[in-house]
Amino acid sequence: MTAAALGAPLRRVEDARLLTGQGLFVPDIVLPGEARGVFLRSPHAHAEIASVDAAAARAMPGVVAVYTGADLAADDLPGVPAEVLPPTVQALPPEQRDWRPPHYPALAAGRVRHVGEPAALVVAESLAAAMDAAERIEVDYRPLDAVTDCGAAAAAGAPALWPDRPGNCCFHHRAGDGAAADAAFAAAAHVARLTLVNNRVVAAPLETRGAVAVHDPATGSLTLHTGTQKPHQFRDALARKVFGLPEDRVRVVSPDVGGGFGARNGLYPEFIALLWAARRCGRPIRWIAERTEGMASDVHGRDNLTEAELALDADGRMLALRASTLVNLGAYVAPRAMVPTTNGLQMLTGPYRIAAAFAEVRGVFTNTVPTHVYRGAGRPEGAYVLERLVDHAARRIGLEPAELRRRNLVPPSEMPWRTAFGSTYDRCDFSRALEDALDRAGHAGFAARRAESERVGKRRGLGLALIVEHLHAKGHGDTAGIAVDADGGATLTVGSCSNGQGHETVFAQVAVARLGLPLEAVRFVQGDTATVSAGLGTGASRSATVSGGAVSAALDDLIEAGCAAAAAQMEAAFEDVAFEDGRFRIVGTDRSVGLDEVAAASGGTLHVSTVHKAPADGFPAGCHICEVEVDPDTGAVVVAGYTAVHDFGRLLNPMVVEGQVHGALAQGLGQALLEKVVYDGESGQLLSGSFMDYALPRADDLAPFAVELFRASDGANPLGVKGCGEAGCSAAPPALVNAVLDALAPLGVDDLDMPLTPSAVWSALRRARG
Repeated sequence: MTAAALGAPLRRVEDARLLTGQGLFVPDIVLPGEARGVFLRSPHAHAEIASVDAAAARAMPGVVAVYTGADLAADDLPGVPAEVLPPTVQALPPEQRDWRPPHYPALAAGRVRHVGEPAALVVAESLAAAMDAAERIEVDYRPLDAVTDCGAAAAAGAPALWPDRPGNCCFHHRAGDGAAADAAFAAAAHVARLTLVNNRVVAAPLETRGAVAVHDPATGSLTLHTGTQKPHQFRDALARKVFGLPEDRVRVVSPDVGGGFGARNGLYPEFIALLWAARRCGRPIRWIAERTEGMASDVHGRDNLTEAELALDADGRMLALRASTLVNLGAYVAPRAMVPTTNGLQMLTGPYRIAAAFAEVRGVFTNTVPTHVYRGAGRPEGAYVLERLVDHAARRIGLEPAELRRRNLVPPSEMPWRTAFGSTYDRCDFSRALEDALDRAGHAGFAARRAESERVGKRRGLGLALIVEHLHAKGHGDTAGIAVDADGGATLTVGSCSNGQGHETVFAQVAVARLGLPLEAVRFVQGDTATVSAGLGTGASRSATVSGGAVSAALDDLIEAGCAAAAAQMEAAFEDVAFEDGRFRIVGTDRSVGLDEVAAASGGTLHVSTVHKAPADGFPAGCHICEVEVDPDTGAVVVAGYTAVHDFGRLLNPMVVEGQVHGALAQGLGQALLEKVVYDGESGQLLSGSFMDYALPRADDLAPFAVELFRASDGANPLGVKGCGEAGCSAAPPALVNAVLDALAPLGVDDLDMPLTPSAVWSALRRARG
């Protein structure tokens, strides 16, 4: 298979290995002499630790060691480092960025601040022995008042998590032009206002979190085997900020990864404790979380409370937007917790001509699991606010939601368009996305379908959501290497690390298209910092945009190096040699040598490694339409149809792109319909700690997805892609909620908070009926 492979909807080559049990995941890694680790976790949301007595546990059969927070503190071990500064600090000159988050310990010492926080680590010869010993540790907890809701945490008199953070406030950031927004609101004919909750969710990947930690006493090196999206960032943080080691003495190995969704791209306290313990006791230590343990300790996502308003003139032209958001950070600042707080701002004006906007964001601490990036990382939160407001405004002024959007979309003729929050859209066609989606969704026949639903006692609604994502790629770089052997095989190494996106297939397609090799000749390598020296990792829809650019640049360099070697081999001038279909030819002659022959003449391998930085950001855009049917007697919502129309630029593999859209839609609809992390408001206990209490979407909760991909323009990067992995999470929640409200508005329901469970919908209908 040659150049036709790029852009072809090829089935993923990794699936045969993964589906037949030949994958290698962290639980499959077994090392000689390894011990098992078990964490004792806090049963309290907020408590002082008066004492920890581990004597009985240490004396139990099979126990290697028991470590507490006091042990780590005595060794002066740093905690989990925050990788991203708050937006208020990012805005300062570098020399003024003196900010330190509260200490995020690997094992709690002195106080616990959320249910599930690790307080001790037991290392034993077997899992059973470790679990038995953990139950013998006696911790004298002295409970304190707890707060789990971000609104309550910001209120006067709330329990304080950190003495030096008044009002539980971590930061207070402002963006936009407040004076311009105020002036526009003063002149507005219509103002739409909403208070919106973006519910807390948990990633719940198929493979639970785990690790195998190893210390080499001969070199002092540390190795962490764990499923992660960002092995190089893990290595760098562990080396520089935790253990104070040179980078070449810390290795992170990420084998196959059973799902990430953002929850696997930041360090966790358990990883630090395991590595420290492996060095202390001289044994490799394995720890694999149980599902309930993961629900109480894996970082959570979303959890925002927003008050927002949209100003419009008498003709329905959008004038200005204002928004104030509380972000629930949880008990500590997770490594990349700040990313959603700024990403969301870039989505608040969307594809519309909103000339003035002002927003403020406050991050608050609560007695909950820390929040982090979750698929979309702030962009779904911003899109939800805007698209809910647009539909609410349409109902207030009596315009059809699609028509209100038509009147306000930025047309291609006005590109590049600079938004009120500083993004500059280039080469987007929002109108085409809207009209194509309406047509594909059968909008013209919706009235008849609604009438048929009403005939049988149901309510039918149609909801829209238009999005344009600002994917921050400019300046981000990745490493790629390509080595061709004398046997014609090629090894491709990339710093991006797949956790289900299909890298093994798509990056190989890029190489096949350029080198003229069969797809099966390309071997893909990722996820080991000892093999790939540096890397960006996977997140923010950057794999194709940034890492793909690195692959393309490496192929350019390989071909250039091959041309030079072929020129010497054929005794020709470099400028006379061209590469095509796997062979180097002297232009205008029939003389040529194959790529494998050049590799053989170059010592057996022709190899290059390249670091490439993305030249620009990406702006994928699209329109989603959700159609629902609601049973007013039970509150049950059925997704009757779902249409997504997107411009993702050039498609390297349409089948993989559609799969990414489908997966993100399932997550977005899951949040809108079913998913919610629930804490008890008084005790801080986690009430949704298993799949008995936390509902993930199943196939019968979803409808067949109609996905249409068009190419208004190429992305500004070597491959012309725009990024596709998170769009479904941004558009699906507002599209579904708008659809349900469209169905129920005639019955007096004008607002609902996610998730739209049957109970929530039924209760709203009851309230509307008085």
